[in-house]
Amino acid sequence: MPSFRSRLLSGTIKSVKPWLTGMDIPRQRRGMTMLGRLLPKPRDVQVEKAAEDCPLNARWARPREPVEGKVILYTHGGSYVSGSPETHETVICRLAERCRVEVFAYDYRLAPEHPYPAALQDAQAAFDYLLSLGYAEGDILACGDSAGGGLTLALALSLRDRGRPLPAALVLLSPWTDLTESLDSHFQNEELDPLISSEELREAALLYAGGEELTHPYLSPLNGDFHGFPPVLIQVGTDEVLLDDSRELAIRMDAQGVDVDIDIYEGMWHVWHMYDVPEANMAVDKIHWFVHVTLKIGGLEKRSVHVGAVYRHFKGKRYRVLSLARHSETLEEMVVYQQLYGEKSVWVRPLEMFLGAVERDGRLLYRFEEEEPSGEQE
Repeated sequence: MPSFRSRLLSGTIKSVKPWLTGMDIPRQRRGMTMLGRLLPKPRDVQVEKAAEDCPLNARWARPREPVEGKVILYTHGGSYVSGSPETHETVICRLAERCRVEVFAYDYRLAPEHPYPAALQDAQAAFDYLLSLGYAEGDILACGDSAGGGLTLALALSLRDRGRPLPAALVLLSPWTDLTESLDSHFQNEELDPLISSEELREAALLYAGGEELTHPYLSPLNGDFHGFPPVLIQVGTDEVLLDDSRELAIRMDAQGVDVDIDIYEGMWHVWHMYDVPEANMAVDKIHWFVHVTLKIGGLEKRSVHVGAVYRHFKGKRYRVLSLARHSETLEEMVVYQQLYGEKSVWVRPLEMFLGAVERDGRLLYRFEEEEPSGEQE
């Protein structure tokens, strides 16, 4: 169940939704800028303009004592018609602070002044700029929200299609992956979503596409071929118009062999990561773990669960995994396990809880360590 603070904030946003979604594009851009200035930001992150040799208007979010040689490439949302690194500074700084990794956030050209493929060209320029600074592809994690999530996918598709190496991983926050609005949640969640209007999305999609077909994979990445993709983390809320954009993306990626993880947060709205609610902290904590695993920070690796294996909890208790399953509604991978030499109750928990990490004394530890088979009967 969503926290009280989240329910209160969701109701407040919903009360002004008609005003927010009724703006023309110039007022929408001003409104996003004003909101971005009002949202609280971490104090221990320094935001700086990119150097003059950067081909784009961009910002660096630099935490104290960042991990060297790693970077998050952030692509902001805004339906391809609004938004900037400044409007999304809150979430950018939260990622930098929690992950202890510098974040590079860039401006891309917006529609209708600059329709497709201008934004994709700018995303490619941002990626190439990081390479020019000495980062390898495996040092870069690409992250984006909403339209920025779709553009992050389009960037990966275009790189793969040209035979180029991809970023180490992708993080997609409430991504917009289907500009045709063919999925059920675009209509079923219209009244439920406190922030996004399906009608507004339809208008923005046409402005961004220009003369290109909306079904093109670089516009609607849901239609893409994801073979060869790196690990992907998707986070989305149940109350979003774009819920099915994430659910269907996870299903298709999984069918094509992508290591994809989707978190569906009950009662959450579009890119709730920007707001001061407990669920935002939970989501960023998961991103922190994913960033450290996929960028190989601190020696952690993403692992698989083996049915029948014994695992030791970091506090000492031992458990045997009985089975694995995927929840039919949330698509979350679940672990069924039982404690050894103690209570004989059976637990069902999310995979990330079983094989995730905990922070102790400033470092990350696996919550459960798999034990080597001893050949003894339990």
